Amino acid sequence: MDETYFLQASSMVFLSFWKTYIGPLIAAASGFAYWEMLLFNLGAALTSVLGILGLTDFWMNRRRSQAGFNGKLRKALRLWRRYGNAGSLVLAPVLIGIPTYTLIARRLKTPRREIIACVTVVTTAWCSLFYWAGVEGLLLVESF
Repeated sequence: MDETYFLQASSMVFLSFWKTYIGPLIAAASGFAYWEMLLFNLGAALTSVLGILGLTDFWMNRRRSQAGFNGKLRKALRLWRRYGNAGSLVLAPVLIGIPTYTLIARRLKTPRREIIACVTVVTTAWCSLFYWAGVEGLLLVESF
């Protein structure tokens, strides 16, 4: 394995832990195949989701005795009321951040399987869109 390939792949993985728009563009600029781009970016996003789900479950189990409204959730509830679960999910890989969406969704009692499945579908769609835009943009630049 070439050192350049390793550095490009690890930068895609690192950048896709939080948001997934830079990773597909790096893949398109580096000449990665679609399945390689999807493997590195979706793998990082799902690792992030599983890590946050594990941390929130551990944290919520330790805080069982506390009941009532938490004032720290006020911004999250405002976002959730304005856009709903579907709107927040669509914005998560690009604007909100995948770990932030996962934390908010889990705090608002969304089932784990639903979070994982929905994040997988939406992240795949966003990665595909950005990869396609990156490939088409590179082809446009090469023609001049």
